Amino acid sequence: MKSSKKRSRAVVTVAACILAVCLVATLVLFSLVNSKVRALQKGATFELSYNITAQDSASTPALYNILKQVGATSGDVAGLYSPGQLQLYLYPSGGLARAETGGTDFFTDLYIDANDTYFDAGRLYRTLRDSIADSAPLVGAFLPEWSLPNYITQAQLAKILGVPNTQVAMQEMSGYTMTLSRQCIVHPDYAKKGYTYYQFPSEGEDAAVLVVGLPLKSLLFDDTIPVDVHVEIPAHGVNAALSGTLEAGVNSLSAPVSVISDSDIDSIVQLRERLEQFADLINTALKRVQ
Repeated sequence: MKSSKKRSRAVVTVAACILAVCLVATLVLFSLVNSKVRALQKGATFELSYNITAQDSASTPALYNILKQVGATSGDVAGLYSPGQLQLYLYPSGGLARAETGGTDFFTDLYIDANDTYFDAGRLYRTLRDSIADSAPLVGAFLPEWSLPNYITQAQLAKILGVPNTQVAMQEMSGYTMTLSRQCIVHPDYAKKGYTYYQFPSEGEDAAVLVVGLPLKSLLFDDTIPVDVHVEIPAHGVNAALSGTLEAGVNSLSAPVSVISDSDIDSIVQLRERLEQFADLINTALKRVQ
């Protein structure tokens, strides 16, 4: 009888030890996840391939149209994140890998914070000019060098394009804070095997919908974490799918200081309007000839 009681106590003791070990392991894993998430909330670097599509094929959103005209609706993006700030460097498809070995450089970059979005128009112009000069040297010879400061603000870009500011503003993309709450877990059709997907909270009917997929195993044990990102941006009429890696890291970001003056923007707008008028005259003349 005593032997039976001793065995029972031993079983209970072993079971209690196993439960204690499981509890400790759970707490350790929870602590690891929380630690990694807190680190990512403080800052991150990432390298992703991207593909952007228009939500409505019948319309051409302003920013999507720019990307389409320069052949950049798909490509690579490298970036830095700091709370409330985002720096993006856009590459042609495969350009990021070539850049790491001393090859292709990024063709433009963007800086986004809670107050404004800055577009590197100077670098984009030089990239396009070089491309035209390579394919058509005679045409390229007539294109002037870029002599203005590099960056334009979202308000200036909207003025150049003749569209509302809301069609180019991107502040919303800098304000997300990573959270892995169970209430945020979603199960999208595009989910990759082994990834857990979280939909970030958003406010407003036209607010961007951000869904991030992470393999929790990598989140626990790896410094470089694979990530699958999907963004719906109703305000710009586009969807974006991105996949690649991110890594926690504190970044020091600041808004560009080399910004085009409003007076120069007015001159560009006048030039655009004259070119549009000239194009209308040409089209009218061609119709009369036909």
